[in-house]
Amino acid sequence: MIKIFSKLIVIFICLILLTSCWDYKDIDQRCIVHSVGVDRVDGKIEFSGEITQIKSSKGGGGLKTEKAEATSVYKLLSYGKNFEQARINYDSVNPFPVFLGATRLVVFGTNFAKEGIEPYLNRIDKFYDYRKTILIVITRERPRKLFDIPVKKDISMGFLVEDILKSLIEKGRALNINVGKILSYMALKDVGYLLPYIGIEEGSVQYLGLAVMKDSKLIGTIEQENTSGILYLLADKPKLTEVIILPNEEKNKYVIITSLRKRKIKTEYKNNKVIINVNLDLEAQLQYQYYIASINDKKIKMLEDKLSKKIKNYIVNNFKTSQKEFECDYFQFVKYFKADNPKIYKDINWKKEYLNSDINVNVRVKIKNLGFIDPNAKSKY
Repeated sequence: MIKIFSKLIVIFICLILLTSCWDYKDIDQRCIVHSVGVDRVDGKIEFSGEITQIKSSKGGGGLKTEKAEATSVYKLLSYGKNFEQARINYDSVNPFPVFLGATRLVVFGTNFAKEGIEPYLNRIDKFYDYRKTILIVITRERPRKLFDIPVKKDISMGFLVEDILKSLIEKGRALNINVGKILSYMALKDVGYLLPYIGIEEGSVQYLGLAVMKDSKLIGTIEQENTSGILYLLADKPKLTEVIILPNEEKNKYVIITSLRKRKIKTEYKNNKVIINVNLDLEAQLQYQYYIASINDKKIKMLEDKLSKKIKNYIVNNFKTSQKEFECDYFQFVKYFKADNPKIYKDINWKKEYLNSDINVNVRVKIKNLGFIDPNAKSKY
């Protein structure tokens, strides 16, 4: 009986100690940060962003119940000579502890991005409450100015930017990049990488294209209209709209949607030069024509050939831009070369070799769908 009684006492003590959170705080007693902006202003670090304001309200019914409701979003703003001082300055005027686990977006201003975003990324990596799926973007204007824009389409500017990017990613028109991926790029050392680039146009935020990062520093941007070759090589599921004009049909335009079926990249080292071989297998659908014209097999073949050449030119041009203008491998071709040629990789300087490398691009496009057009249909009259 004494043993049984002792066990019961131990179980009772464990239940008391383990069944509650001694440091628990209600959700309305925390600052829930969901977007953060970082920039360099007048020699200081400027932290800006948005915090969800949570209030508890009593529910109806016989029992006294409470529920948490997000009532509004208010602004975060702090300055300091470094990250730590800016955080201390913010905490000194904020009544509640900051919760970073709900952060969905980090926006870097161009001033800070040009200095280098690696220190802040390492900060995110070491903070246990930051998620590694956070989206990272570069903004043309100061992040603070971005967060000051009134939002009509969403709950807050942070949610709006996130929704815009996710929509573009799902459509295959933007790159899916988060903190986890960037940290893996940084570990490779020999590569650059690309980040979404946004700005304010006519009083509203807009996706402008891609920011080029070398050694985690902003070195330039690529306009959205010039990113097609990059998307065909790096997007998860690129799905782009192409416009084709055939000979003797200058007024007519064929609007075609392409989608990736298969992508294969192999590398080799010949005559002391890196060779990159890219093979793309794409499917396409004719969406519509500006002016309805009959389509036969010959015309379909012409459309496929012109599409193939057009997409090949996209890739070659973006490849040359990476070599000549930005001088960095933002395609991360080094990953393929390191896997295909591990011994040679150890003996070469990839950053220098990449600038002199050659690329062979083979694009195969197959038009699978003509929409409502029957190429064999004949007029009855």
